[in-house]
Amino acid sequence: NREEEGEGGLASMNDNGMENMDLGEATKPAAVDNDGDKKQSGHSISKRKSQPKKLIEGQGETALLSSPNVGEGGQSVEKCATQDDQDDSSSEDSVGSGDGSENESGDENSSNSSGSSSGSSHEGAILANLLQGEQGEAIRAYINRHESFNTSDMGQCVPMHMPAPPTFPNEMADFLRSPLCQSICVLAGAGMSVSSGIPDFRSAGVGLYDTIRPELLTATELEQAIIEDDPTVALDKGMFLRNPLPMLELKRDFILGTQTKKWKATLAHRFVELLHTKLGKLTRLYTQNIDGLELQTSIPKEKIVNVHGSMGAAACELCEAEVDFDEFCDKISSNIKDITGRDENAPATSTPITCEACGNPTVKPTIVLFRGAMPQQFHRRVAEDLPECDLLIIMGTSLQVAPANSLVYRIPPTALRMVMNNEKVGRRLGIVYGEESVRDVFAHGHSDETCLDLADQMGWLPDLAEIIDELPESSATLLRHRLEQREEE
Repeated sequence: NREEEGEGGLASMNDNGMENMDLGEATKPAAVDNDGDKKQSGHSISKRKSQPKKLIEGQGETALLSSPNVGEGGQSVEKCATQDDQDDSSSEDSVGSGDGSENESGDENSSNSSGSSSGSSHEGAILANLLQGEQGEAIRAYINRHESFNTSDMGQCVPMHMPAPPTFPNEMADFLRSPLCQSICVLAGAGMSVSSGIPDFRSAGVGLYDTIRPELLTATELEQAIIEDDPTVALDKGMFLRNPLPMLELKRDFILGTQTKKWKATLAHRFVELLHTKLGKLTRLYTQNIDGLELQTSIPKEKIVNVHGSMGAAACELCEAEVDFDEFCDKISSNIKDITGRDENAPATSTPITCEACGNPTVKPTIVLFRGAMPQQFHRRVAEDLPECDLLIIMGTSLQVAPANSLVYRIPPTALRMVMNNEKVGRRLGIVYGEESVRDVFAHGHSDETCLDLADQMGWLPDLAEIIDELPESSATLLRHRLEQREEE
């Protein structure tokens, strides 16, 4: 089992200590037909946007073979000639309605097919076949979005080189406003909450794993020794079911701080909020964080998926009965000792918090413990959201924890991916950086900084200025500097 850096939440691993990552069909080799040509499966095409690029870019100016059901809106392209043929030809080809109708000259499509097909590329023929397969709609959408084909009034289709993905932030802002972007999903990690000041797990010298003192926990000598060797055991499901007190003692400050809103939602949280309130295109926020800061925004709860659970809610680990969060926090204050020694009103010893529904001492925040099951909501929402996703924003995450990182390769090949991170991540998941990228945009910087840059380009600075007092100090300072710059301009 492992954890997203910071309070990013918990994720399961298998018995061999390996991440439970399923790369799905994307790693399967392509089948080979009798002619020795590779045939792309529907799954591999749907996961790799580079496929259409390779097929479309034929040699020279060659166009694809004439094929029904290729054009937009159900129209069929009756002829796609080479560029040389277009220059020399005096006849006018037309785009039909898909019902086999003849062109204006009265000749059927076949009358002109020999001239164009002789110059058509093998890659074009493959693409024409693919457009009629089960992934045809996705490929056509990809072509239409990128305007890879220039359809003239005469119905002649000229393939062109794939354009680069939008630049950040200018062209990305244009894409967000455009009708091509209708559904946005966000995958967030610990970097989204860094500026709030929440203590993390892994930072050297200050993180939980470096500062934990097992001898202060209510545990047997053996349990303390195990936790000293591996601090993650304190957050293990098996340990919690045997002895729930070490986990509750370690998380006491975090639980009570969440209730009192000790930490505030950052600029990154507010940017995602504006994707909903200003743009109306936020389909879902998938957050790996357990801090609950997204609950301070106006994002509807049904649009939030806490991949690793949340510290802002409570339930029984065994019977799953929900518990009122404020009542749970009251019992944390009265039943669980403060191992930091800062709370003078805390009890000297800890006693378990019993579930009123089943009678077991297994009430806790709804975070996913190590070796715990992922929320069913995650799997359900992924199946609903990803097929229609136009843009996946990857924000403040290392993309090392499965299954959350699977969103990267489960979105359609027509969708863009924007990585808003301080470092390049996800290469092994298929994200491509640099000139070779056809769908991936890299916004380099801390989450607050890149979100502010894009919000500025979208014209949302006045909206952020209205809630500047609700931001953590580092986020507020960053916003003030940007507002001052705009005033000077």
